[in-house]
Amino acid sequence: MTPTPPKSSALKTWGLRLLKTGITVLALWLTWRLVSGIRWSDLAGRIEHASWWFLTPGLLLMVGRYLLWDLRFRLASQVAVHRSPRARLGFTILLASAALNLITPSARLIGGLVRARYFTRDLSLPFGVVYGVVLYDQVAHHAVMTTCTWIAIIVAAPLFGHAWFGIAAAVALAGVAAVILVWIRRSPDFMANPLVRFLARGAEKTESRMQSLYAHGHEAVGVFVRLLGHGRLHGRAAVLGLCFFVSNLVSQWFVFRALGIEVPVLEIFAGVALGNAAGMLTGTPGGLGTTEAAMVGSFVAMGMSREDALAGTLLYRGLHYVSILGIGLPALLLLELKPGGRKSDG
Repeated sequence: MTPTPPKSSALKTWGLRLLKTGITVLALWLTWRLVSGIRWSDLAGRIEHASWWFLTPGLLLMVGRYLLWDLRFRLASQVAVHRSPRARLGFTILLASAALNLITPSARLIGGLVRARYFTRDLSLPFGVVYGVVLYDQVAHHAVMTTCTWIAIIVAAPLFGHAWFGIAAAVALAGVAAVILVWIRRSPDFMANPLVRFLARGAEKTESRMQSLYAHGHEAVGVFVRLLGHGRLHGRAAVLGLCFFVSNLVSQWFVFRALGIEVPVLEIFAGVALGNAAGMLTGTPGGLGTTEAAMVGSFVAMGMSREDALAGTLLYRGLHYVSILGIGLPALLLLELKPGGRKSDG
């Protein structure tokens, strides 16, 4: 029988739900304020006449960034089990998982498990081992994206007319970095390091939520902790994650250029990062709705016209959804139809 969660856990859960709901409501309200009075026929005309000379490289970057993500996973897999899945398969699985995230609200909870299931078939390894690599890959991705978003807040604060907030964010980021550095050096025994134990507890909690589906004990957490001890891997994972983030910015730049809109690089950096942050915080499928609202609001707050902000954001996000669903859904279907695709691999 599953034990009843403690009250503190329930309060934390409902607190997070209320926070996500509040952010979602605020984003939708801001969107309504921004789009009221917009002539949608004019907006559609601008998007229809966008230059494909710029849209094509932007679209290729949107798809190609998943090759960077796949390379990071393959590097981690090579360190953990001395082999990695085929590059084409990893790319396919990532896009299939991204498509699942767009069409299923609960995909964020099961996305890692789905990825691990398909990789398990290819690597012929126990599910728990592969899931440990997936856990590391997810933590690395979120760590880089969160850091980039934090830096974007520092950069964007003066653009919003609140330089003091940027300074406070910079001081906070330096403080967090200092705490992490102290944690890392606190114990010569890596397995006893406070930071490692903290991340491992988080990984163990993530795994325990699915114990009714996959009973693999602490196998995944063991692999996860082993990967945390590989310093050289962290540097490579950080570089690949940064390249993934930059791909988003360059894609948005190409979209604005396709519409004939000149936008400073710093404004694109801030708008895209804050949009991604809103999408992650609210937990809507693929950040649908809240990401777009935050991006449009950010661009307008930094001086862009509503029409330009809406056209650039809607075209960018539209291409994002089309590319993921256009490739990811057929990939998901092929993976499920493949012999053994419906097995739980455990």
